[in-house]
Amino acid sequence: MLLRSTARTRLGLLVAAAVVAACVVPDARSGLRHRWWAGLGAVVPHDTFPGECKLCHVGEQWNVLAEEFAFDHEKETGVRLVGAHDQAHCLRCHNDRGPISVFWSQGCAGCHENVHQGDLGGDCTVCHGQTTWFPEGQVALHQRTRFPLTGVHAITACHRCHPGAAVGNFVPTDTECVTCHYADLQVANNPPHIALGFVDRCERCHLPTDWHQSQ
Repeated sequence: MLLRSTARTRLGLLVAAAVVAACVVPDARSGLRHRWWAGLGAVVPHDTFPGECKLCHVGEQWNVLAEEFAFDHEKETGVRLVGAHDQAHCLRCHNDRGPISVFWSQGCAGCHENVHQGDLGGDCTVCHGQTTWFPEGQVALHQRTRFPLTGVHAITACHRCHPGAAVGNFVPTDTECVTCHYADLQVANNPPHIALGFVDRCERCHLPTDWHQSQ
């Protein structure tokens, strides 16, 4: 009976530590690292927590955790937090929306809105890492498409060719040069491209190393 009671007590402490860790502010350099504020969301119910508040809290300051408070997420839950996830507010995942397992089972989409409207598939790791939300390796990925990026195309902002790219909506773009360079064609007078019928097969004269260079 004593062993069973001890096990229940330890389990209660672990659960308390896991949820109270939601108060931890992500940036370790912040003086408010152990402070909860209303913007983080609702306080998770403490019904199953140990009755000794000082295990986690500082005196009567219920929204401040003790300096010595620590929670090893990998050791206690089996889930290792990497990169930005290790610095995120715990309440971003552990909150009153429901059991974290429900969202965890959905992968990235469980917590992160798919701003690409599903057009880029469901595997976010193809473009995104866990350090920052910015995409990585886009030029290399583009090499697998029908329009590999070379020369100045490789350093051109995505939205110049893909409308909506600034908000993650990559609309397919025609690969013909005139699709993006129609305005350039209209003012090309040396020689007069339109008058001479130079309106397609631009690669006969132009290289992608420079917008104005011809061969």
